[in-house]
Amino acid sequence: MNKPVSLTPSAPPAASTMADLIAEHSTWTQKALSMGGEERIAKQHALGKLTVRERIDYLLDPGSFQEYGRFTSHYTSDIPTVDTLTPADGVVMGFGLINGRHVCVVGEDFTVKGGSHGVINARKKLHAIQMARRERVPLIWLLDGAGARGQELMNDGLPDVTHFLEQARLSGVAPQIGLVLGPCAGDSALVAAGSEFVVMRKGNAMLAAGGPPVVKAATGIDVSKEDLGGSSIHTRISGVADNEVETDEAALALARDFLSYLPQNAWCWPERGPAKPPHAVDLDTIVPAQKRRAYDMKTLIRGVVDADSFLEIKPEYAKMILTGFARMDGHPVGVIANQPMVHAGAITAAAAKKAQHFVELCSAYHVPLVFLEDVPGVMTGPQAEKEGTLRAGLALVNALAWADVPKVTIVIRKAFGFAACAMAGWGGEQSYVGAWLTADFASLPVSGGVAAAFKREIEAAPDPVQAQREIEARFSGGTGPYNAAARFTVHDIIAPSETRGRILHALSLARCRRTAAPVPVAKYGVAP
Repeated sequence: MNKPVSLTPSAPPAASTMADLIAEHSTWTQKALSMGGEERIAKQHALGKLTVRERIDYLLDPGSFQEYGRFTSHYTSDIPTVDTLTPADGVVMGFGLINGRHVCVVGEDFTVKGGSHGVINARKKLHAIQMARRERVPLIWLLDGAGARGQELMNDGLPDVTHFLEQARLSGVAPQIGLVLGPCAGDSALVAAGSEFVVMRKGNAMLAAGGPPVVKAATGIDVSKEDLGGSSIHTRISGVADNEVETDEAALALARDFLSYLPQNAWCWPERGPAKPPHAVDLDTIVPAQKRRAYDMKTLIRGVVDADSFLEIKPEYAKMILTGFARMDGHPVGVIANQPMVHAGAITAAAAKKAQHFVELCSAYHVPLVFLEDVPGVMTGPQAEKEGTLRAGLALVNALAWADVPKVTIVIRKAFGFAACAMAGWGGEQSYVGAWLTADFASLPVSGGVAAAFKREIEAAPDPVQAQREIEARFSGGTGPYNAAARFTVHDIIAPSETRGRILHALSLARCRRTAAPVPVAKYGVAP
């Protein structure tokens, strides 16, 4: 015979005291902060790499990091426990300060599932982008992830493009930096490529659509990580990355330095830093008397901008053109300069793309542009045409058309043809256009122009060589600075030693425009 069911409720479990809850919270916190455990952390250190939490501590002002999503774990239908927790699901996300200014940080943790991109991992990354856009703060990616997590995303249906769209929408709203500190494939590599400034660590970093195993399976090719997508490939050949560094610490310091030239977001003006005089460079003797002899434009830049302020961007890519941030009397400026030491400074397709990206970066964040021009023309020849040099050059001019920032152009020596236009030629809405005493202007170089325009006359002459020399002599006198000044295609002719003073005056004049807070830059049309 069954016993009657008791209707008396059983005693509830003993209520947890606050002390119990705090102890439990401490246990969960220790697990979350343990990352992948001591053994995997030791492997990370053995490779000369910092852990993700060490990287964040090094990047941010001391004690400023506030983590979001500390207790997240991998995607599962089970209720997570301390024992099953996947710490932060392989990505640490939060906010902190750099030089007192708010930033968002997303750091992949290679010690947890290789920093791979899973469901919750991806949710945190998307949330970080959306928060950075909403709060209008810079976003810094610390990338060290193996791509998609097959266990969670193998049969996930049509891939979700949302986070790439959101990253694109953040561009020009607040600065985005991608620090590639380990081998990154798939999603992590794409996030890096979509950032506005990309730094790769030499030896450890890789960017690739798929890693070596994927390449082997798809193509049968055996390739190392370095040969597939190492820092040398992307900072020298592809241009996907901007700067190469030796250590994690150097990458993190570079990110801090880079942000110091930019405003918090597109609703702010760039902040002035401490002013310094330039390095002691004798600008009056820097350009050789022989027109075909090269000189180092970097030395000239050091003699114009504040000492030790020039931060070169893409120093190993398209080296015939120089791009970088500097300060003049403490104010940030963007510098674009031809480098006579490489291809005489001629503009190639790669050089135009490099300059275009930098113009758009400066325009987005209201940084004035200073052009130092010594350009013999756009690179020509069969290879140049195969590379699409014409379209790349026009895309640079298109970027200039929408760059609503103060511009200054200084013609150092050569300013020939369309290349001179692409380097902010006359009519570029400059606050100042100056020409050095050594300036040499023409829509075509005299020698090539005469040979083309007077071909029949030269060929019919008894002495074609002498005939060409005589015709060239007739035109050579009109290419100097005084003819350009007479036609009012420059504002003034200056001695080299006057350069800094004239640029400072022009930039000071241009700051009179700042009668209201700035806004994000609108862009229209279809770029070539």
